[in-house]
Amino acid sequence: MAHIPAALLGLGKLSSEAGDVTVATREGVSTQPHTHPTTNYVTVTEGTLYLTLDGAERAVRPGEWCTIPANTEHAERFVEKTSVIVFWVKGQSGAGD
Repeated sequence: MAHIPAALLGLGKLSSEAGDVTVATREGVSTQPHTHPTTNYVTVTEGTLYLTLDGAERAVRPGEWCTIPANTEHAERFVEKTSVIVFWVKGQSGAGD
């Protein structure tokens, strides 16, 4: 898969009542464990997202998806240049969805 085009990256965030969509490129960034009130569906288009969820880290590579249930603690690492598209869906509890 190719990287995210500059025009799409320039949009940054699209919002609606149902949720948001963000597009981003990260490199050399790590987040501390945190939560979101939304269920997040993430696809990687370039590079590798190292996602720690439920105490285990997994690599999410181009063309792969991962789901981060609402209110679930997680952390992310972006070692190399990595582009992601994230769907932040409101109103889903996560567990059992």
